[in-house]
Amino acid sequence: MGLRLLVRSCWASRSDGDAVYDFDQTRITIGRGRGADVLLPHRAVSIRHATIEHGAKGYTIVDHDTTNGTRVQGARIVPGRDKPLRDGDRIDLGGFTILFRADVPVGRGASSERTASLARRLARVSLDEPTSAPRPCVTVLNGPSEGRAFPLPDPPARLTIGRDDACDLPLADADLSREHAELEVGLDGVWLRDLGSKNGVFMGELRIDERLLDDRDEVQLGSSVLRFEDPVSAVVAALEDGEDVEVETPGWEEPEPDPAPVPVPVGAAPPPARPVNRSANAVAPADMVIYVLASVVFALSVLGLIWLFRSG
Repeated sequence: MGLRLLVRSCWASRSDGDAVYDFDQTRITIGRGRGADVLLPHRAVSIRHATIEHGAKGYTIVDHDTTNGTRVQGARIVPGRDKPLRDGDRIDLGGFTILFRADVPVGRGASSERTASLARRLARVSLDEPTSAPRPCVTVLNGPSEGRAFPLPDPPARLTIGRDDACDLPLADADLSREHAELEVGLDGVWLRDLGSKNGVFMGELRIDERLLDDRDEVQLGSSVLRFEDPVSAVVAALEDGEDVEVETPGWEEPEPDPAPVPVPVGAAPPPARPVNRSANAVAPADMVIYVLASVVFALSVLGLIWLFRSG
């Protein structure tokens, strides 16, 4: 059992969902400085902002006397004093909202590569114009395609690399298998996986089956060397030092759902403009006029017949 933190940027004009951090350790650091377990890329977050720790009395969080403070369930906590945490508590700090989940089953814990990848994702959606943020890409460093860059699409996406022209990233390399490897672009980063190739995928001297790529990673497939680059990493690196910014930090607000439309049966007649509440024995005004006229005609006919009999 471990700890799960669901992180969302409140600076974002859109949401790609929560960044999910799983931990099986007893101490988790949060901040924008290098080495933080949860790296939040914004100057409203202090370099060393808060620490979550598990002890004899359960989980607690402490704020390290930060510029913009830390809130638990909407209440600002006292700096330097442990604040108990309960499963489901919401933590707000520096324009980020963190949902705290305790004692959950975790598989692969958060690695430094994944922490860096999630920080780049949070930085990308927090930019003033997130749609104009530079995309991650793969660049070929040697061979006939040297210098060619392949920008990666938004997640989720899968791209195959190989010598077959049908691949998403085809390379003229006889040492590549037809479908050599794949790139899986997900919310938590870009994974490189070997597709059972003959000559393998290498990072340096190490043959790898799969790897979450970090910025500037270089990998060899066959005779081809590729470099993964995520330009937003420069934004994250620039935020790891310098002074905090004291601001009114935003909080997350769930959008109100649109009212559900009232279903109208297909082919149904439109409702009357003025509903009529009529009993079974009620008579409409037009019907009443016809009834009166018919009664008058009938009475005149009877009187006429009586007059004829008397005169005869």
